[in-house]
Amino acid sequence: MSPETKENSATSHVAYSTESLIKNTAYDIGFSGVGIAGVKPSPESSRVFDRWIDEGKHGEMRYLSGGKDKRHDPGLLLPGAQSVVCVAVNYYSDSLARKNRRRLETGEGRFSLYAHCRDYHSVLTEMLGELERRLKDFFPRLQSAICVDTQPISERDLAVRAGIAWLGKNTMAISPECGSWIFLGELITNLELTSDVPLRSLCGSCTRCMDACPTGALDEAYVLDATKCISYLTIEKRGDIPVEFHHAIGDNLFGCDDCQAVCPFNNYAHDSEIFAGEPVNLLLAMSTRELAVLSDENFRELTRDSAIGRCKARGLRRNARIVAANAGGERPRANGAQGPT
Repeated sequence: MSPETKENSATSHVAYSTESLIKNTAYDIGFSGVGIAGVKPSPESSRVFDRWIDEGKHGEMRYLSGGKDKRHDPGLLLPGAQSVVCVAVNYYSDSLARKNRRRLETGEGRFSLYAHCRDYHSVLTEMLGELERRLKDFFPRLQSAICVDTQPISERDLAVRAGIAWLGKNTMAISPECGSWIFLGELITNLELTSDVPLRSLCGSCTRCMDACPTGALDEAYVLDATKCISYLTIEKRGDIPVEFHHAIGDNLFGCDDCQAVCPFNNYAHDSEIFAGEPVNLLLAMSTRELAVLSDENFRELTRDSAIGRCKARGLRRNARIVAANAGGERPRANGAQGPT
């Protein structure tokens, strides 16, 4: 069968066959959710994002203020783009959540659940690459661009418009099947596809996520002040963390899951088929005291394919000293042979 015949065959059945084929292929690869959105920008999402940037709530994340045009219009990332295939991957693991609780009980501090295993950027890129390869077998004229969150793209807005999640009051994307324990990714394509129906928010009057935030970063529903967010402070913030946040950081070594842990929709979380069985990063076996003096070289080795590398060795040592102080212990000091503090 020629490529042209194959492509015509794939689209000549019933009207929904192309969309069904794409979704079935994605589910076969292992994605937890799949939906389709158009590339037309969302004016309301663009206004909200621009206001957020203008108010300085992105902190030191200057990369967010760049590439605004592409962020508002994913079609600019691929000439001739027509549709975006939006995907979600569940990353929850009950066994990893229990490991975090044990670290808490022993005063060793917690790592955000998403960082326990392989870097999600590489995992989702591999999975989207497989989706791209399979779709090209059906649609030889397919042109596409793979996006995770390293591209200037409004992932959560697209996920909502594609019907795979709604935006929670903590600004997390919430899936009906997996809660907010999900990674998002996109395949921008030149295929003209029928968009899915956006999901309606089911948050209602619930404010548990806002009430759980220890720093007031969620004082306004659907708006995160990153400059107060523990995830931002322990991962993205360079240099010293303002002293007024040290106590609120509590036992959080890397990131913070407090606003997710209390979400009622996460009561239905189930183990990820992709991440649950993976080896746990060796940093999670280290005590807070060990992490506070971890060398740059060891940090690079242990974070070679880990999202934890985002905070840099200096940042993790800084975080570990704060957590140790919060636990009531003497604040460890790094010696010169083990890397700068």
